Amino acid sequence: MNTENKKVKKTGSFSNRNFKQGMYNTIVVTFVVAIVILANLFVSQLGLIVDLTREEIYTLTDDTCKFAEEIKDNISLYYIVKEGEEYEVLQNVVEQYNQFDNIDVTWKDPELYPQFAAEYTDEEITGNDVIVVNNTTGASKFIPFSDLYIIDQSVNYSTMSTDYAYTLDAEGQITSALQFVTETAHTKMYVVSAHGEMELEEGVTELIQKANVTIEPLDMLSAAEIPEDCNVLLINGPTTDISEEELNLYKEYLDNGGGAIFTTAYTNEPLTNYEALLEYYGVGVTHSVVLEREGEHLPNYPTYIINNFGSVTSDVSSEFTLDDYMVMPIVQGLKVVDGDKLRSTITVSQIISTTEDSYGKTNAESENIEKEDGDISGPFDTVIQVTDTFKDKTGKIVIFASPYAFKDEWINYYNCANIEFLIDCIDWMKGKDSKSIAVPQRSLDQVYLEVDRGVATIWGIITIAIIPLTILGIGFVVWFRRRKH
Repeated sequence: MNTENKKVKKTGSFSNRNFKQGMYNTIVVTFVVAIVILANLFVSQLGLIVDLTREEIYTLTDDTCKFAEEIKDNISLYYIVKEGEEYEVLQNVVEQYNQFDNIDVTWKDPELYPQFAAEYTDEEITGNDVIVVNNTTGASKFIPFSDLYIIDQSVNYSTMSTDYAYTLDAEGQITSALQFVTETAHTKMYVVSAHGEMELEEGVTELIQKANVTIEPLDMLSAAEIPEDCNVLLINGPTTDISEEELNLYKEYLDNGGGAIFTTAYTNEPLTNYEALLEYYGVGVTHSVVLEREGEHLPNYPTYIINNFGSVTSDVSSEFTLDDYMVMPIVQGLKVVDGDKLRSTITVSQIISTTEDSYGKTNAESENIEKEDGDISGPFDTVIQVTDTFKDKTGKIVIFASPYAFKDEWINYYNCANIEFLIDCIDWMKGKDSKSIAVPQRSLDQVYLEVDRGVATIWGIITIAIIPLTILGIGFVVWFRRRKH
């Protein structure tokens, strides 16, 4: 009797409601886990990778994709690396170039092919290097690993330790090499010195060079002429005046179809000849520092002007829209000279201008940023394009109202167009039909969220005390109610 009762009770435990519910939950969980495993296996077989970084640092930019898709020549991209020693972040970028019809990515193990790289470079092979070869023309370019994956180290004196900064420049260097091997002519830009001009900083220089522009210094105090191979001349905000001889050299250079980028820097020094040069091409200087209304300058920096590209479509700004903008610090307002004073050979386009609420402070030392008597009412021009056709040759000029527009800090500043537009100006002066691409380096360092101590304390109390106590309280209420029933 007791044995039968035990059997009945045991059998009943497998058929009661709780057991059935448990079995159902177990089957569902097992089924879901199986689906997840199968889905992962399927995705891994497809080779699908999702770039979840905020700036998509492992994904090729739209500019690179558009350029690579339009390549007509047959290109080989060789990844020189010993098997098993690939840098994953670098390998991921290299592999993406295989998606384009005329680019073939090939691995070359330097141990299996010890003489392969010597066909294209005399430099030492360190592993994880890249060689880009145009099989149609025979042009090639070697990119060492140290240019693709950059490791900078510095001493932290507070902790007496070494800090490391990691930067990925794979796309920037490879796309630059693709442009190099597919172009038939390259650009040379001379940067004028000797009059206190602002030098181009390292980051901007590297970006311009990625657009396959060779940059050379030009000391006008010792130069008897502007070199014949000069495609673009940059005079970046002189703070002392140029000589009359230089003035005539610049005119002669532009009369022969040269290209020049001029910028103006606010200074108390008289720049009679330099301003005469600008006026010769239809642009006058207001001798004032421009201030803009709220919303048209950087927060707390009223002299750091933010203005969008205007509605005027010029040869050099056609790819930019009204949503694109430049940051122009410490602007010296420009004005186009009256029409009756413009030479008939000149065409002027006002590319970027300030608003009608802007004004120019004629006394830059004044502590009062409000408009005062003697200040100049806006709007002002901040970027002007000029062409001057003389004897069937056209000189091309772009004038910027600030030399501070071409500093490294604007490279990745909220997508402002400063450096991109500068490179477009160089392309226009060279007469390039296609747009040069210069992809900035991408930091691989973790960016930590900085939180105020007071805010950190509040969130600490919420996460450590309030949330756990709330969960415990809810659990206790549920337990107490079930106990009563």
